[in-house]
Amino acid sequence: MSSTLLIQPCGYVPLDILLRLSKDLENHINFSVTVSSETLVPPLIHYDWKRGQYFAEKILSWIYENLGGLGYDRIVGICNIDAYVSPLNFVFGLADPVRGVALVFLPRLKPSFYSEREDFERFYIRLFKEVLHELGHTFGLGHCNVRKCVMSFSNSILDVDFKEAAFCRKCTDKLLKVGIKVSRKLMLP
Repeated sequence: MSSTLLIQPCGYVPLDILLRLSKDLENHINFSVTVSSETLVPPLIHYDWKRGQYFAEKILSWIYENLGGLGYDRIVGICNIDAYVSPLNFVFGLADPVRGVALVFLPRLKPSFYSEREDFERFYIRLFKEVLHELGHTFGLGHCNVRKCVMSFSNSILDVDFKEAAFCRKCTDKLLKVGIKVSRKLMLP
């Protein structure tokens, strides 16, 4: 039996990105994926006007409060907002393994954020890696010391680009112990 996953747009996220993400997750992990047809708009009460960013932990709780009772095993918010947690300047994502909720923040995954030319494929691969990473946290995985493993910590976009969209053997084994099977494509050699 597969786990159920809700992909929830938070702020405007193009539907083609959400559908591709849904398909890729279903093809490579034993998830039954639903893409929400509603877009949630983060409340400004969770916005830090001095920083120009949302407080990620507040958005995570807000998503859970709104969607936690729907019965999905996991919820991943795809958020078109910039966010941070103290003491960090920003985060690419955040997860709560107890509540089974994860968020991925899009702005810093876009090449244009770094004054590079738009590159949809590069952006999408970064997004997919971060979704896998945050989902891994919801299943109890910590940060991995194998730098190519998708569970390695990303301190910068260079770290995101360096790691693979795949789990190392140790992380794959841990996922199997909690009933999560990944395709060979998502396993490091």
